Formats: sequence, C-alpha cells, structure tokens
Amino acid sequence: WVEFNRRFKTSRGDVGIWHETYLVKAGAYEAIYSGMPAFGLGKVSELVPATGNREAARQRLSG
Repeated sequence: WVEFNRRFKTSRGDVGIWHETYLVKAGAYEAIYSGMPAFGLGKVSELVPATGNREAARQRLSG
C-alpha cells in the first residue's frame, strides 16, 4: 500500500481512488451478483434470489 501511494502521487491520471459513504436504513438496499462470489453487502447479509415476484427492481424495492 505504501508503494502504491508513492507511485500514485506521480501518476498521470491513469489510476484513481473513488470512495463514497452512505447512511442506509436496514433493508433499504440491494446488491446483485451474477457469475461472481458475493462480497461487500452480500457477504455480510442474507442473499435472496431475484425470482418470482422479486424479478423486477420495482417489486424488490417497493417493500
């Protein structure tokens, strides 16, 4: 990490760091994984398949 930061200071914009923080109520988010292992929110919470009445985002997020 130290070496990365040293090189980053002299980069020409080839690499960037993006960080955002959000306050989100429990259950008021979704994370979709396809062809990859769960990580982030999906790794620390219950995974629910988006099938049946949960196939459309409107249905999933309306409560």
